[in-house]
Amino acid sequence: MATLYLRSLPAALYERLKARAQRNRRSVTQEAIAILEEALGAAAPLDAWTETERLRDHLRARYGAFKDSAPLLRDDRQR
Repeated sequence: MATLYLRSLPAALYERLKARAQRNRRSVTQEAIAILEEALGAAAPLDAWTETERLRDHLRARYGAFKDSAPLLRDDRQR
């Protein structure tokens, strides 16, 4: 496995990377690898879960919380 060193990384950029890593429960190195994989088109298997959560958050923000479908299913089964 190769090693990559980044020199002169702006402190503000590093802090943003660190914050994103914390949100995604990853190390800074894991987050940087995930970003590179996404940018270069080689998505990691766990990225599907991350994308699913991002989409759910987007839909909740746009349409609000979705109602529980259990009562509708119960009504449908009683027909």
